Amino acid sequence: MSRVISGGFLSWLKKYWRVVFSLTVLIMSLAVGSYLRLYPVWNAEKLGYGPTLFELDPYSEYWIASQLYRNGLGYFNYLRRFNDVTHLFWYPWGRDFTHSSLPMLPYFSILTYEVARLFNSSLTLYDWMVYLPIVFFIMTALGVYFAVRELWGDIPAAFSTVAASLMFVSRHVAGFTVKYSIGMGFLFPAIYFHIRAWKRVDFVSAAVSGIFLAFAAMSWAGFNLVLAAIAVQIALLPLIRKLTVHDLYLMVLELVPLTAAICVTPFYNGYNYILRSAGLVIPGIFALFFIGYALQKLASAKNLVMSFPLLRKYKLIYLSILVLIVLTGAYALVTGKIAVAGKALAAIGLGKLTHVLVETVQEYQKASASSFITQEGAAVVVAIPMLIYLAYRAVTKKNIAELFVAVLFVLSIFATVNVAYFFPYTNYVVAITAAAFPFFLLSTYFRRGRGSWFSRAIALAILSAFAIAIVAQGVVVWAENYRGTIPTIIESGVGLGTNIPAWLDALNWIKNNTPKDAVIVSWWDYGYWISVIGERASVADGATLNATQIELLAKALTGTEDEALQIFTSKFRIDPSKLYIAVYEAYLVQYRPGGFMIVCPGPIVLGRYVIGADAAKGIVAIYRVAGRKPPTYVYVDRNYRVSVVLPNWTDTKLQNTTLFKIILNTAYVVWGDKGIIPSFYYFNPSAPPILPRPRMYYFKPAYIAVSEAIPLPTGNLYIVVSVYKYDPST
Repeated sequence: MSRVISGGFLSWLKKYWRVVFSLTVLIMSLAVGSYLRLYPVWNAEKLGYGPTLFELDPYSEYWIASQLYRNGLGYFNYLRRFNDVTHLFWYPWGRDFTHSSLPMLPYFSILTYEVARLFNSSLTLYDWMVYLPIVFFIMTALGVYFAVRELWGDIPAAFSTVAASLMFVSRHVAGFTVKYSIGMGFLFPAIYFHIRAWKRVDFVSAAVSGIFLAFAAMSWAGFNLVLAAIAVQIALLPLIRKLTVHDLYLMVLELVPLTAAICVTPFYNGYNYILRSAGLVIPGIFALFFIGYALQKLASAKNLVMSFPLLRKYKLIYLSILVLIVLTGAYALVTGKIAVAGKALAAIGLGKLTHVLVETVQEYQKASASSFITQEGAAVVVAIPMLIYLAYRAVTKKNIAELFVAVLFVLSIFATVNVAYFFPYTNYVVAITAAAFPFFLLSTYFRRGRGSWFSRAIALAILSAFAIAIVAQGVVVWAENYRGTIPTIIESGVGLGTNIPAWLDALNWIKNNTPKDAVIVSWWDYGYWISVIGERASVADGATLNATQIELLAKALTGTEDEALQIFTSKFRIDPSKLYIAVYEAYLVQYRPGGFMIVCPGPIVLGRYVIGADAAKGIVAIYRVAGRKPPTYVYVDRNYRVSVVLPNWTDTKLQNTTLFKIILNTAYVVWGDKGIIPSFYYFNPSAPPILPRPRMYYFKPAYIAVSEAIPLPTGNLYIVVSVYKYDPST
């Protein structure tokens, strides 16, 4: 009996081993990927903290979710400027969240939190939102797996899931709970159902794809990357094969739910987005389809073709119309006839048309070729030549699903080259595209009757090398990136991977020691922390939705105290008695020959690394946004062969600006009064010039949080958050 059972099992396993292997790899990949992405929680616990949100934007999302949890989901529509609670953000005007944020993440957070509490009644909404990116990763990875399985089978699907789980994807680490992270969780299932719909002409799959696209649009504006790929696929369809009415049904089932979601979401301004912005792609898709379909029908009418022979070349006519429409669209973008947000303009290579603010954000910079290797490794190396293979199959085998994947890959790479912000999304797209490589090898050399034993051996060796390369980079590079990830607030945003509680200390002091109607002025990066953790009003934050206010803020920080006070009280309408300024910077305290010590304000150069905060942002971004030229000094370290542009701390104009005056005055308050001399070490390392103590006219220290970051052979590195208060007595 046991032999019969054993024989039956082996027979079943021989028949279904690919499925078993693939599902086993999928489960293991999901487990490993989730484990790696949980490192921020474990690292926080090692340092004595509980689950902590990562970076800055998640604090805004948590604040929205907490408001809806207390007041009901419908309260989202009341988070507008008339509601005083929104005046914590973008003081004095407040923030209209309905038109500047998307509702899906807070809705999803609250609804799933109620389910999670059934298993853990002590779980808080905050803690749950820290863990949510792991859920979004699983949703995304399943979308990747099933998309590849639909395209090329079980073994390539296993390869894609391994790559997707190991690649470092910042938006899916625990705590990075933002629109981007949930958006990908809906987009990649949408990609799977889109591929399934067009491969099988499956109307149900098309409808499900449309629902996921609608959810994605209510989550993240990056859904346009997938919408653009669908548009290009349909635009090229008449050039590859004849259009059918079934194609139209698929389009309607996918795009109608998406269009409805856009129109009912205030963020997109209703039908205006469809008619005057990126959503114009949707009616454009249908217009191109009907043009192609009409030309195809005309070309099939023999009598008409005899009268107009040019109709025999209807594909050429269609191509000409397509090129004309594309050129017209490009002209409309350049001239502003089609309104597109700054980040989207930068993604399509029109960054020069955006506000200068966009160019100063680090993650909106262009991506280098080496960045793609670091982010995606062997997967992107094989994905690029696979484009030729996919294009060949799209043309010769009329494989529209593979055409879509090729377009998806090209658009994601193009967007990421222009704006590095799109790397997390592109990593998953590369995982899908690279899976064509094992499919190519397996289908070419391992089908019956194909390939000699030698060619199969070579193909197997290449396939093994590809798998080893992915896993090796995962272990050596990507896993280490995950292991070193610590919630930003815990390390005060300097990336040193250690406990630096300066910002937490400062925010707790602000929360407990300032008037509830106080306004804390800072550069926009820290606005969310101030509003949500400090529970005080800020004048700008990561939404960067009011460029005029940020320009005024930049002018205040790079201007004199008189200019700053005038802007804060007149333009921002802040009561002087409730006015505070928060600034943070790195300081190097160094022992010098002769037994004395100096303190150098940041940025601090440590070999090939630069540790800095507001001073570095000052010369790179704040001065630029203000329309001013910063006084700078180029420091050359001949030992490490690096040159670094630093603020010229010896320049009196720099010393007299509000931002740099506060940074320098803090050096005197914390160290100068102890006999440690504030100096600019990098100007002349052998004899650093002493920096004079600034005279503070209107602002004096209210609280200074000092954290030792790392000990150095000749001193110590400190991170300091300075909170200054308006004081007329000064």
